[in-house]
Amino acid sequence: MNTRTEDLGADYQIVPFAEAHVAPFASWFNALGNNDVWTESSVRRKTIQDAAYDPALMLCAQEAGQPVGSILGNVADGRGWIRAFVVRPDRQCRGIGTLLFDQVERVFAERGIDEVHAGWARPNYFLPGIDIKYTSAIVFLDRRGYQTSRETRVNLDVAIAGRDWDTDREEADLAARGFRVRRARPGDEPAIARLCETHGFHGWAVEAAMALEEQPTTVFVAESASPLDPEYAIRAFAAHSVTGPAHFGPMLTAADLRGMGIGSVLLKRCMQDWQQAGVSRCEIVWAGPISFYARAVDATIGRAFWTFHKSLA
Repeated sequence: MNTRTEDLGADYQIVPFAEAHVAPFASWFNALGNNDVWTESSVRRKTIQDAAYDPALMLCAQEAGQPVGSILGNVADGRGWIRAFVVRPDRQCRGIGTLLFDQVERVFAERGIDEVHAGWARPNYFLPGIDIKYTSAIVFLDRRGYQTSRETRVNLDVAIAGRDWDTDREEADLAARGFRVRRARPGDEPAIARLCETHGFHGWAVEAAMALEEQPTTVFVAESASPLDPEYAIRAFAAHSVTGPAHFGPMLTAADLRGMGIGSVLLKRCMQDWQQAGVSRCEIVWAGPISFYARAVDATIGRAFWTFHKSLA
């Protein structure tokens, strides 16, 4: 669609987000404070390669054929989601974000969607919400009628470089108690999904499945070594590089096994992966319980996020 904005004296074309927009989006998104981890591959996976990709809701604004802003929307659970939005730094405050939001909200309304969430998305989000330091984004959403409870979600920071992440002793102790730890295989997806469903975390099953598509997989599991426990052999898992290239999570241990040190071992195995790849620091995304991560890997509170919602009714 071509949109003429008279007060700006400019023509903007709103087009579906496509391959040509992946690199510009990654560049703009990385330019945001504390957000410089996004590769083109990770952006592509959350946009045009995502099962929820919808060309009517994932859009790019172009000026004279050049991309100047993007909004990434989708529908899930009967609600609208805006997983990310960004305008090229030198084209901000020119009404481009308004045009993109107007178009996406119009499509939501036409489809009978009357509730929209902004700053994250199900099932494949970039961030847990809007970083509370992104003042301009929060002001923009407020002016559009988006509301927040100010309930804060936090990421934790972990320094990886130069630290000893060896888990041999802990794994030997677990083996003596009937559990073994290994890198997951693609065929483990059904067992991991059952574990997630049993504990009420359907979304984590989706994220784990994405991590199982990597080569090698970016998931570690702890399984029962008992031949009497074949169906639910996998009792815990931890994944990394799913929501972002240096983001940890999700992680889940069966409720009856918590406190045994399984989660700590799986967490450290993920840190080993990153250390070997030259990653110096990571973020534990949407972290909890904070006390566990602080004790296990000296994690400290880093970024904080708010989520926003709006009624279109």
